[in-house]
Amino acid sequence: MEKTYFITFEGIDGSGKDTQLFELVKAIKNDDNFPFGNKYSNIWITRNPTKITKSGKEVSTLIREGSIDGKTAARLYIQDRIEHSKIIKQFLKYSHVLSSRYDFSTLTYQYVQGIDFDELYEAHKFGELDGCIIPDITIVFEIPAEISFKRIIKREEKREYFERLEFQKKLVEAQKICINKLREKGRKIIVVNANQKIEKVREEMLRKIYEVIEK
Repeated sequence: MEKTYFITFEGIDGSGKDTQLFELVKAIKNDDNFPFGNKYSNIWITRNPTKITKSGKEVSTLIREGSIDGKTAARLYIQDRIEHSKIIKQFLKYSHVLSSRYDFSTLTYQYVQGIDFDELYEAHKFGELDGCIIPDITIVFEIPAEISFKRIIKREEKREYFERLEFQKKLVEAQKICINKLREKGRKIIVVNANQKIEKVREEMLRKIYEVIEK
């Protein structure tokens, strides 16, 4: 049986991570030269928060209402992620798993809200039987906050609590810090320039995945 991969897609709102998630699905299914998978591969697409666990539903509601503090958000996100990991582990027996957001989002968003990085990381209980699973690859789509904010406005949707320009600017800086800290822990982090045309973002993402897989 082929090796399955757990890959997470991260970035500030408006970075295009969901678009590129589906571009990766196409590559796995259609590119005969892709380093893993083929047209017969099972691919399970998921996201954080899940909205299927009690904690996931609660944090989604509180974020939408804008009535949540960093500590509460971190606790609920991580609780949801721990439960989600049990499902992911089962799917990985037969399928690649691609997730829109995972631990990197909590590490950056709650770091901006003043919570210590190591405290957040340890709360995930990585490596423990009942803890979170570590992604094989985390892809971070980097984009200036001003550009992402313009994209958010164009959606003409009600903006969530975190979708504010000043907060997004802080996130951009926090991402750089968290990328370095995760790499120090041996995590495979791919950084992609999302401030370019979709096809160029796709090309860069795929090229960097090739490089990581082939090492």
